Amino acid sequence: MTTRTVATAAGVQAPTIYRLFGDKDGLLDAVAEHVFVAYVRTKTLSAETDDPVADVDASWATQVGFGLANPALFVLMSDPDRGTRLVAGVGGGEDILLRRVHRVAIAGRLAVTERRAVEMIRTAGTGVVHTLLTMPPADRQLDLVEAVYGAVKRAIIVDTPVIPRR
Repeated sequence: MTTRTVATAAGVQAPTIYRLFGDKDGLLDAVAEHVFVAYVRTKTLSAETDDPVADVDASWATQVGFGLANPALFVLMSDPDRGTRLVAGVGGGEDILLRRVHRVAIAGRLAVTERRAVEMIRTAGTGVVHTLLTMPPADRQLDLVEAVYGAVKRAIIVDTPVIPRR
């Protein structure tokens, strides 16, 4: 993708892109943030249930589904440098996960701290999507999604309530 191609498709001259976004990375950041903010908004609108563990499960499925359905955007968003610049979209998504994990903690079902649970879920989710994206679509081992989440879930969530840790 070139800025000239984008400018032509948008019906503007290339300097307009630079004036509005600074450079091609600024344009990519704006596109990524726009799409991700819209995605976070859909996650926010999804109703929480009375089962906080099921809500965390749903967040996992939604995030992995988003990554597999939007591979270029997912790779763009998971670039550590770009991710730190896209505060609104990334922060909003993490806030939702934090809130859902907090509800599991309140129920006494976390075996680790809330921060650790969020980090493990995010790490595993990003890793499984990146791994699957390296495979040709016809060869993707989608059972890997549930296998990885199952391992993380067993490490962070207990069946019998314990004293909540934060």
